[in-house]
Amino acid sequence: MAFKVFLISGTDPSEQVAAWRLQTLATSYGMHVSVPNRNGFIGEVIDRVRQAIDQSDCILAIITGSIGPAVAAELNYALERHKLIVPVVREGIALPAAFADLPVFQFSPWNSGDVEMRVVEFLKQQELSKETVQSMAAFVLAGLGVFLFAALAEK
Repeated sequence: MAFKVFLISGTDPSEQVAAWRLQTLATSYGMHVSVPNRNGFIGEVIDRVRQAIDQSDCILAIITGSIGPAVAAELNYALERHKLIVPVVREGIALPAAFADLPVFQFSPWNSGDVEMRVVEFLKQQELSKETVQSMAAFVLAGLGVFLFAALAEK
């Protein structure tokens, strides 16, 4: 199953460009990257975004300035769901205290290529960690199945 990343960004053009570049780069590495579709009625948009966050393994948050209400609501929802949030932040931007323990990637508007590769490498590591956990869970379940089968065979 592909590693699913939900990419949150504001409407600032520099955030949109960074979002497109990261989406393209991560997709080229086999990850499924979705960007919120904020078109439609507010309730429908909120439901779509929440569903996408729920289905994601990781949240990328591109922040180049102040965080707008839609982005803040999406980030708060992801925090409530205990999703891994990876802020990609323009140099000089202060983050809220809730981001203190998160892996933060800072970039310069004049040189964002380096940070994009570092973010994708980080996501690849997270994907490998997820696959390892899933493999171990399958191994444990198979072992439990053998154990239960043996216990039933004895009866």
